[in-house]
Amino acid sequence: MKLDRIFSFLVPKDRKFFPLFCQAADNMVHTSELLIKLIREGDLVKRLEYIAAIREAEHVGDDITKMLLDELNGTFITPFDREDIHELIQTMDSVVDYIHTTSKRIHFYKLPHFPEEFVQIADRIHSANKEILLVLRSVKNATDFSKYHESCSRISTYESEVDDIYQQYLANLFDTENNAIDLIKKRDILASLEKAIDKCDDVANVFSTIIVKLS
Repeated sequence: MKLDRIFSFLVPKDRKFFPLFCQAADNMVHTSELLIKLIREGDLVKRLEYIAAIREAEHVGDDITKMLLDELNGTFITPFDREDIHELIQTMDSVVDYIHTTSKRIHFYKLPHFPEEFVQIADRIHSANKEILLVLRSVKNATDFSKYHESCSRISTYESEVDDIYQQYLANLFDTENNAIDLIKKRDILASLEKAIDKCDDVANVFSTIIVKLS
C-alpha cells in the first residue's frame, strides 16, 4: 500500500470545515440574491425589508466565520494548509461584508432608482457566489478542488466583466452627472459593489492556490 494511502487512513475525516464552508457559501448566495432584489426595488419602504434581511445575513455570516476560526484554532490536523483555510474564511466573510456595506449606503443615500449597470454588477456577484457554492458543495477533500478549474475561471471572468462595467460607468458618470452629491452617492455604492466581486475573485484565487499546492 502506498504511503499516501496509509496516511489517508490515519488522518481523521473532516466533519466540520467543509460543512461550515458550505453554510458560509449558502449565506453568500442568499445575501447576493437579496442585493439584486434591493437594487431592483424602487419603493424606499420596501427596500427596508431587504436591507434588514441583508443585515441579518451578515450576522449569520459572522457567526459562521467565528465557528470556522474556532475550529481552525482547535484542530491539529486540517484538510488543507492552515493559511489557505484562514484566507478562505476571511475572503468569504468579506463578500457578505461588502454587500452589507452596499445595502447601508443604499439606505443612507436614498437614491430613487439605480442605473442598469448596478443590476449587472449585482447579477455577476450572485453568479460568482453560486460558483463558489458549487465548488464547496462538491469537494469532499482538498484534492477535489482540482476538478474545478473552470469554476475559478468563470469567477475571474465575472470579476473582469465588472471591472469593465465599473470603469465605463464611472467615466460616463463624471461626464454626465451634474449633481455633485448624486455623483458621490453613486460612486460610493459602485465602489462597494466592486469590492464585493473582488473578494469573490479572491475566493477563486484561494481555490487555485490549493490546486497548485496539491498538483
